[in-house]
Amino acid sequence: MDNTQNASNPSSGFSLTETVEGLWIRYARQIVIVAAVIVLAIAAWFAWKTVAARADEAANRKLGAIYVELREENYPAAEQALTAFLAEGPSGVAADKANLYLGKTYFLQQRYDEAIAAYGAVRKRGKDLALLHAGALHGLAASHMQKGQYAEAVTALTELVGTYGVRTGAPQENLAGQEAVDFAPNVPNALWKLALCQRELGRTDDAKATAERLTRAYPGSREARDAAKLLAIL
Repeated sequence: MDNTQNASNPSSGFSLTETVEGLWIRYARQIVIVAAVIVLAIAAWFAWKTVAARADEAANRKLGAIYVELREENYPAAEQALTAFLAEGPSGVAADKANLYLGKTYFLQQRYDEAIAAYGAVRKRGKDLALLHAGALHGLAASHMQKGQYAEAVTALTELVGTYGVRTGAPQENLAGQEAVDFAPNVPNALWKLALCQRELGRTDDAKATAERLTRAYPGSREARDAAKLLAIL
């Protein structure tokens, strides 16, 4: 059989005898287009990252100035600035920070319904941003407690403790190099509030269990001392 007769497969549309130069000539346009698309995509990604970083920096500057107003108890000014900031349509972490600050602003003015709405707008994020969501859940629970809505407060506090609390009081949690650390520092206070709410709802057994966990997991804390007193009267 003449091997040259099988050097190509007419039905495939691709000749095995084509040279590299021939392939380049044939597909050069497609290769150039694909390469250009990739370069443009990379350039667009870097440009977006640059714009996003600048926007985050500007947002943080604004929020920092607003926080000063809040810390100095200038609540009307803080509220006005935060409302204007949110009206600009910020996204991501900036919006969550603004809503957290706004919730605190309302809470400190005893405007609990508005505080609940603001705290509720803070979204759950990764454990590296636990302070935002845990702070919002804590403020949400405190606002509900002020309104006597203990069941709603229990819901928020249970989520806070379940999501960001690690310590249970087990002995191995204190072993050197294996210490258990919560993802948010307000977990002990959340447990204390949870025990109080459970007591208000007549859930005495749950209140005891929560207080006992608090005394085991956080011995020496103010909340643990308060929990020990609560246990004595339950």
